[in-house]
Amino acid sequence: ASGSSSIYVNAFNPGLIVGTGLFRDQNQVFTKLFDVAATNVLKVGETTHWGGGALEYMTLSEKVGEKGGLYYTSPPGSSKFGDAAFDREFDVSEVSKEARDDDKAKRLWELSEKLVGI
Repeated sequence: ASGSSSIYVNAFNPGLIVGTGLFRDQNQVFTKLFDVAATNVLKVGETTHWGGGALEYMTLSEKVGEKGGLYYTSPPGSSKFGDAAFDREFDVSEVSKEARDDDKAKRLWELSEKLVGI
């Protein structure tokens, strides 16, 4: 159902964060090596601090709360810039062509309504 609301919904991608429980079912030696390589050597991974900061920014930033339907992300390795990167590197970005497909969006919405019973 559509209507007028003062609640805005946005999406975000905190980046590749290996040092979380998402890799818990992988070989622990591989996971640690991959974490060090992605985050410290290749500088394409993000820290757990960065991921938490991305969530905090999405929740508390007045800029994010001004408009809905946006996707926030940053180039790989942005955590190296520290918290100052929020609102610079971590900002609104264009979503993929598939994510802009109105027919797929409508189908997803309908399935979501059915799953939650509305």
